[in-house]
This record gives sequence, C-alpha cells and structure tokens, in this order.
Amino acid sequence: MEYAIKADVRGAKPNPRALRRAGRVPGVLYGSGVHQLIALNAKEFEKLLERVTRSSRITLELNGQKLTTFIKEIQHDLLTDHVQHVDLYHPAPDRPVVIDVPVRVRGEAKGLKEGGVLQVLRDLVQVRGVIDQIPEAIEINISNLGIGEAIHASDLSLTGVQLLTAGEATIVSIVAPRKEEVVAAPVPGAEAAVPGAAPVEGATGAPAAPATAEQATAKKEPAKKEKEEKKK
Repeated sequence: MEYAIKADVRGAKPNPRALRRAGRVPGVLYGSGVHQLIALNAKEFEKLLERVTRSSRITLELNGQKLTTFIKEIQHDLLTDHVQHVDLYHPAPDRPVVIDVPVRVRGEAKGLKEGGVLQVLRDLVQVRGVIDQIPEAIEINISNLGIGEAIHASDLSLTGVQLLTAGEATIVSIVAPRKEEVVAAPVPGAEAAVPGAAPVEGATGAPAAPATAEQATAKKEPAKKEKEEKKK
C-alpha cells in the first residue's frame, strides 16, 4: 500500500512549541544526501499513523521532491499522547536497510479451544533488505497450533529480505493452563488436632481422658480405710 504526506522546510523560527500551537508537528528528515528540519500537518500525520507501521514506506513530498522514508522515532506527549516530534529516515534506494517489522497473529489456535493460553512473546522481528522488499508486516496463522507448540522466528515466511532476529526466538506459543491448588475450607468451630497432644480438660467437644490403673487404685484406697475405721 502507498502512503504519502506533505512537509514544509522549517528554520530555527518559529520554535517547536509555537509550531505545535499552530497545529504542526516539528520533525527532522535525514538519510542519504539529506538532513533537513521539517514541519507536518498534525491532523494529517495523526491519520497517517493509524494506517502505517514502522516498516511502511512513506512518500514524503518536500520542495517538489518525492522521497521514500521510514518512521524512525516518534515522541508523544505524556498527558495527551499527541505527537510532539518525528524523525523520518530516507535510505539510499540501492542499499539495504536494517529495520524492525511487526508480526501480526491471525486465526484461532486449536490449543485455545482445548483450554490452552496464547503467549505472544515477540511482536517485532529485525530484517535486512532493500527498501522495495521490506514488508509492512509479517502475518502468521496460528490455527493449527496446539498446546505445547510454538512458532519461532525461523518459521516465518520471508521473501526478499534476510532475517536478523535469532531463528530460535519464540514468536508465539500455546501453553497449558496453570492448575490451581485446591485447599479444603476449615470447618467452623473446629480446631486442628496436634499429634501427641493431650486434650485440655473442660474444653468444649474434647472427651475426658480415661483414668489410668494407678489413678483408679489411688481413689479406692481412701474409701477402704474409712470402712475399716467404722467397724472398730
């Protein structure tokens, strides 16, 4: 897809803050044979950003020239998220460039239907190639991906460019869901028994400890002595 936007040459004045108040975005164009301060229409540039990626080729119209450019860096306002500044890069048409290309996931993995969880571990890969071969995005279909399976950078289908990201780098994977440990709810009013501990005398719900043979004999002897004294 083709994208185009117009820009004007700017000087030291007005300053960037004044440009923003006037609805313009200050920027810089640099690269093969060019280094120029520029200004773009803020509304037009915001609309352009809704359609392009970092690896989209953008035709910049400047001083009657049409230059192929890529967005190199964008600065946003922390509060409003409006664009504050943009860097555009113009590479030599016959020399390869190194650029990050976004990865887009398509389809519904069969592993998701089985209860798995989708993990997107990388949404950009780095490639090297001439500007006419740089893709806007790389799409991967995950429909056949099952639980425990993954797609790596080396699995991507690329044409005309060289993959610079490590081939073993994982792009997406389907993992099994974590099993939650079930803990039994405590019975209201019940206390856990301590192994080997004697029950507390008088405690609610605790049975009285049985008397030992020595304790039973000790209780009988006083009663026997009382009977013998009465006979005398």
